[in-house]
Amino acid sequence: MKKYEVLRAVVILQAVCMVVLTVVVVVKVWPGNDRLPNSSPHTNVGSEEEKDDPVKPGQSPGADSSLQTDKQRVIAKVGAEEITLDDLEQELHKQYGDAVLRTLMVHKAIDLEAAASELSVSAEEQSRELEKMVEGYDSEARFYEVMQEQVGMTKEQVLEDLRYRLLMEKIVVRSINVSDEEVDRYIADHPEEFDARTQLHLQWILTETSKEANSVLGLLTGGEDFATLARTYSIDSFTADSGGDIGLIDEDDPYYNREMLDTASRLQVAEMAGPIKVDGGYAIIRLIERQTTTKMTGRRLHDAVRKQLALERADSFPNLEDALLDKYDAVKTE
Repeated sequence: MKKYEVLRAVVILQAVCMVVLTVVVVVKVWPGNDRLPNSSPHTNVGSEEEKDDPVKPGQSPGADSSLQTDKQRVIAKVGAEEITLDDLEQELHKQYGDAVLRTLMVHKAIDLEAAASELSVSAEEQSRELEKMVEGYDSEARFYEVMQEQVGMTKEQVLEDLRYRLLMEKIVVRSINVSDEEVDRYIADHPEEFDARTQLHLQWILTETSKEANSVLGLLTGGEDFATLARTYSIDSFTADSGGDIGLIDEDDPYYNREMLDTASRLQVAEMAGPIKVDGGYAIIRLIERQTTTKMTGRRLHDAVRKQLALERADSFPNLEDALLDKYDAVKTE
């Protein structure tokens, strides 16, 4: 079944997290907006700098000049060239501003539509969906660690994005009718989709000879980085640049060497094995992660299939989001 949650989380929120992360960095580097570099912690009221600042009607003394000074603060130097806080903000806005603004507007529109239609996401629904996202990780805590490391999302951001996705799905599928007969027929025609299965996330280094593979294995045993050695020694041009990352493959994938998959299935995460004779040479493999899905049955299976079929019949999410924004007269004011 399609894993909408993974694709949507990575694609939509990566830009949001980039902006949030940058703001955090700015705050950590410059903890007080009222301090200039090399200034004392306390600014004397009535200093020469403050006296020279004009006060606009309805504005507190020094407010405009303080903001302007902060914007022009030099936050980095490259040779004689300076980069100011204003330069950073403008570049962030140029690269990510539209995407972040659209996400915020869509979230507001979803909230309005959910309230108008009396739709909500229960704790049980969110927990059940989270279980599917966590499948294959050692623990829920490890899942959140990976999300933080790979896409910069905190636990709170993951859960918030999940809630909005589930709300949007409810908005989308409510007007699409899928009969019980259609659900039963789909389950009967696609039993393999709902069986429990294991997928292996592997890296490999492919060499021409067994001697070369053993030499590389010796370097790995000595503490060398797997990805670095893959880029240097692997003859597989499709994976070498990505550190030998093959990606997720089924434990019984018929397109991969049977001995290699059998060996990989016995490995613990981060363990290596090889050399293994495969088509094209000799492989050294490393297990990155193992993902195991559970078999769905009963009402949960029928509900999942019904939602999947409805989503497949629905318009694309960007078009549906546009329609929702139009319904609530969403416009940019600047």
